[in-house]
Amino acid sequence: MCPKVCYLSETPVTRDHPMTDPNPNPSRVRRGFAVLVGLFATWQLVYIVAANFVVFVPLRPSGPPLEPITYGYQAKGTFTTSEPLQRTAERANDLLTFWSEVSGQEQGWAMFAPGTPPYSVFASTEFQWDDGTRDTLLSHYEPRTYTSTAYRTPLVQCRHFHFESQFVIPVWYASPEVIAERPDLWSDLPDIVRASRREIRAWLDSRLKEYLANNPHRNRPHVVVLKHRYITTPKPDESPDSLRTVTERPFARWWPDTNAVDAFDVTKMEFVPVGVAP
Repeated sequence: MCPKVCYLSETPVTRDHPMTDPNPNPSRVRRGFAVLVGLFATWQLVYIVAANFVVFVPLRPSGPPLEPITYGYQAKGTFTTSEPLQRTAERANDLLTFWSEVSGQEQGWAMFAPGTPPYSVFASTEFQWDDGTRDTLLSHYEPRTYTSTAYRTPLVQCRHFHFESQFVIPVWYASPEVIAERPDLWSDLPDIVRASRREIRAWLDSRLKEYLANNPHRNRPHVVVLKHRYITTPKPDESPDSLRTVTERPFARWWPDTNAVDAFDVTKMEFVPVGVAP
């Protein structure tokens, strides 16, 4: 009896009929796409190394700073007496900066290195009544004494902290001195309040409930204001108990009865309406 033979197709696969790719020559579009992907990957590798290296190369500023930071993290000056070489390095830095901005890969090393302002910013809440009286509820994270701050357990109330900090980040570099010198740089603050009025309303509402719970004898205020407190910090060579100055500036206000939200316009130094909180 002949052994059984199983075939996967009508034509058995043998050494005389090897299996081959039905399309051995990829199209020009596929080859071109593969080349573009390879070039992009190569450029990204070059960009990552170059963008981190160029900050150590002294370069001349090409224009006014994009942010009012007292000092940036890019080394300033010249590294050679050859003008063509210096200019080439500066144009290369312009190219890297352009790509980092359009591709969303900006390097924010100033958060951890030079660039931090000489003050701290905290969000506070002010309550105003019809009779003209006012009261302020400080942030949970603002030290009550600046010489000996209390220990705070890590990873506790992180959600509370990050929710509050979103109202501080937009004005981190908007100190009173900077506002007085260049108020036009911060003309978009009302737009930020408009986009965040839902979160601002929720935050102020929670602060109002906390205040009324701790002060049951007080009536409901007619307006609640979100303010920023700029508190100077001592320099490394100064004493920790050196004199601190505190400057306050409003950011937004909420009318509980109508749910309307106003933004403080630093160019006009007055409140402007931005709509009703959803």
